[in-house]
Amino acid sequence: MTGQGPADDPVMTIMGWYGEPFLLKRLKYHVAEAVLEVTSITACIYFSNIQLTPHRLFIRLLCMPLFVIVLKLLWALGLLWGYLSMKRADLATAIRRMGCVHSRSYWSCSVAIFTCFSCLLMVWHGIIFFLMLCNRSNLGQVVAARLLMFSSFFFVVVNWLFWRDFVRNYQDSADDQASSYMRVHKLEMIVQLYKTKVITSTRACEVEADAENGGGAHVCSICLEEFASTETVAQMRCGHIFHPACINKWLLEDWRCPFRCPVEDPRDGPKAQVQAWSVEDGQEVSQIEASSEVRTAAHASTDLEVQDA
Repeated sequence: MTGQGPADDPVMTIMGWYGEPFLLKRLKYHVAEAVLEVTSITACIYFSNIQLTPHRLFIRLLCMPLFVIVLKLLWALGLLWGYLSMKRADLATAIRRMGCVHSRSYWSCSVAIFTCFSCLLMVWHGIIFFLMLCNRSNLGQVVAARLLMFSSFFFVVVNWLFWRDFVRNYQDSADDQASSYMRVHKLEMIVQLYKTKVITSTRACEVEADAENGGGAHVCSICLEEFASTETVAQMRCGHIFHPACINKWLLEDWRCPFRCPVEDPRDGPKAQVQAWSVEDGQEVSQIEASSEVRTAAHASTDLEVQDA
């Protein structure tokens, strides 16, 4: 066995699609619908310019939904690209590529934006449909008029289905909001450890065995499994080496190395504070060293006792 893969790493759950599986499952449908709608509106603009009068009025009516659907298509493609670029990436690559488009807040915002787009397009296509329904066209305008009317009706139905799907099936995170927020915050802090090189990702074969580590260069001290020579490992600043998924899960529960070495950069000197957290009955418990004000108060009380004596 060679440890756990990137899919089992808790850091990967910081990605937006883990928080919004509803959007991920429907993203390909949004892309396909947007491509079809752009093609249809472009064809309607072309035939309206040739056959309908006044053609400028109809072109202006179609430009607004065209702008909205192009924006939706670009947005959806950006989400899809962000997902595919991370889907098979290892932890080190994922952290290096991680950006705004991968965040949970961006994906949650995208769900709301796509629903607003569907409502807006549904209303606008409905207006165009009723205008064409009341419009009296001659024989030379039949093709353009019918194309515009049927395409508008079709996309009214399609966008209504997107809106209805959101209303019926979308569910906010079932997890407790406070604990979910704290978990995401911890994961973001772990990501910062990798970005600031407090934890480095490297190949097991490139790591030299440390005598003080008890052979830790060959065995993960958390899961007790041996490292494969080509496997990516996470090396702490203290020199201890673990599987990335193992140490990330450990840090979610205890903000220290399993060997009780401080996680913070040792160059911070006395300013660095060793913090540990645990979850007990849903409450976050933080162990922080005494502040300077408390120590000052303690010294003052000691002086008073000496004077009384």
